[in-house]
This record gives sequence, C-alpha cells and structure tokens, in this order.
Amino acid sequence: MPNRDGLLTLVDDDLLRHCRQETYRASGPGGQHRNTTDSAVRLTVLDGAVTASCSDHRSQHRNRSEALRRLRTALALEIRKPVPPGPGTESWDGSWKLGRKDRRYAQFLAHVLDVMAHNDWAVGHSAEALGISTGKLVRTLAHDPHAWNAVNQARGKMGLVNLRRP
Repeated sequence: MPNRDGLLTLVDDDLLRHCRQETYRASGPGGQHRNTTDSAVRLTVLDGAVTASCSDHRSQHRNRSEALRRLRTALALEIRKPVPPGPGTESWDGSWKLGRKDRRYAQFLAHVLDVMAHNDWAVGHSAEALGISTGKLVRTLAHDPHAWNAVNQARGKMGLVNLRRP
C-alpha cells in the first residue's frame, strides 16, 4: 500500500485499486429515479483511515469520479507527513495558481499543510518556509473552505486564534 503522497500521485484507476468501494442507495432529494439504483459511492483507503463518498448525481460513474476527488482532498487534509530537514525542502516547486479541480491540487494542499504543521501552524513562519508572503498563504487557504477549517481547527488545538478571512 503506497503512503499518502504515493496515493495522491496515482491516476484514478490505480487509486481505485487501493480503495474499498461500496455502492448504496442514497436518500434525499433527487427525483423519482434517485433511489432506484445503488448509485451512491463510498471509497475507503488506508485500512479505513480516510473515507470519502458522493451521492450528488444519479450516475454511479459521476459519483465515483467525485468521490475520488474528495478522497484525494481528504488524504491531503487528514494525513500529515514530517517535512524532511534541510534547506529548500519546504518550498513548493509547482504553481500556486492551482484550482481545487486540478489533479495536483491535493498534493499541493498536503505540502502546504505539512509545512504549517511543521511550523506549529504559525502563518508567518510557514509562509517564510514556503517562500511566499503571509497574505498569499492566507488567501490561498481562504479559497478552500475545507482547508480553512482544518487549519483553524489545528490552530485552536495549539491555543492559537483562528485566521480571519482576507
């Protein structure tokens, strides 16, 4: 079983091979066809440590695709990895203009959160380690509500005040 970074770099079909996949009938709004098939998808990886599901669409294929995207984000948000020691190991070598639908976004988010965890969730030290301004780091986090909440929860556990939206 690959580690978090290995899972984040896999193409969808390979990532699915490492997941336990369940289909079920979802309840809720969606018209008369919503509950006629098992179209909702739940994916579990790392022996149940990380789970993602989707029941937004009537198509099982669309739900599976969205659940994979959510699983990548959940891996990035929930699993921390130590930052290796040495100069330049904390900077991100890719683009900072990745959207949440970009395939590399989960890797990017995981790296940013790893650096923040390494710096005890201090924005100033983390931004310096990443080679960007504190404002850019806060704006980047503010674009993703899940990342924003995860950072503020971690900061709260450390006794730090919540970040304010820019």
